Amino acid sequence: MSEESSLGRWLGNRSDTRAGEEDLSGLRLRRPLEVALTENEDLRPRARMLRPGEQFHHYRLQQQLGRGAMATVYRAIDENDGTVLALKVLTLTDDWPEEHLDEARLRMLREAEAAGRLEHPDIVEIREAGEHDGLVYLAMEYVEGVNLGTHAGERRLLPARMICDMCARVADALHFAHQRGVIHRDIKPANIVFDQRTRRVRVMDFGVARLENSRATRTGIILGSPSYMAPEQLDGRPVTAQSDVFSLGVTLFQLLTGTLPFRSDSIPGLMQKIAIERHPPLDVVRPDLPDCLAAIVDRALEKDPARRYASGAEMAQALRDCGQGIDPALR
Repeated sequence: MSEESSLGRWLGNRSDTRAGEEDLSGLRLRRPLEVALTENEDLRPRARMLRPGEQFHHYRLQQQLGRGAMATVYRAIDENDGTVLALKVLTLTDDWPEEHLDEARLRMLREAEAAGRLEHPDIVEIREAGEHDGLVYLAMEYVEGVNLGTHAGERRLLPARMICDMCARVADALHFAHQRGVIHRDIKPANIVFDQRTRRVRVMDFGVARLENSRATRTGIILGSPSYMAPEQLDGRPVTAQSDVFSLGVTLFQLLTGTLPFRSDSIPGLMQKIAIERHPPLDVVRPDLPDCLAAIVDRALEKDPARRYASGAEMAQALRDCGQGIDPALR
């Protein structure tokens, strides 16, 4: 099934029940995540590439799905039960100072353990985290789908009503995590995937972004996705649920317009714009969209966290209310 046919049918096939009323009452904390920590001081995260077909711990690697500055993701088979998983292997030694490797490893694993206890239909499950052969890894649920980064450009925009519904689901998932003390820290279109099997959006990469944010603070190097980061996240102030709200506001703006609200040729220039400049008014960039959408973007992108939505649930409700009045055919 093609991505366009799946996405195009999503609104017609989904339930009319609101996301905030649909599943949350029955959700519970997942069983404690299996986390394998090593006490061997000789083991460190190594910048070593694994190859498809290779055996890694009890996983057989099938295909490389992607590679970033900190990690490589593989499609893998868990040979204990035959489950297909996405295996993210972190390689930190290229950029992390040697003296901080142990702290980085333990911080990532502890955060993964917290995120692994989240059970929500719109959050990709982390099933195992550990260290094997000197490499730190996360084993995550494999989702067959398309990440929304493929629809973040002007030529591939999705219908505005669909975007409202998708972002409302993401906001509800974030609220669920925030209530349990987990902040995502890296919300962006590429970390939201449309699941072709369930026809839902799923939020990925919980449990990884805290490590990236810690490293940016410690070394002064911005990792992750600074274009989506809140002002307080970029300058090292405490990160809260409202930081995720800001990132979702950037994501919403980009999905609706095909452009980022803050752009610069340099990281310092980008940080300055995010810190002090107002984003382009949505009603100027997209005058065909209703005023309620511009109001949602404006509030989510407030510089002061206290002026943003108080919770993901509040933002989700605003998106659903606004989306109901939008023509489903409007892109």
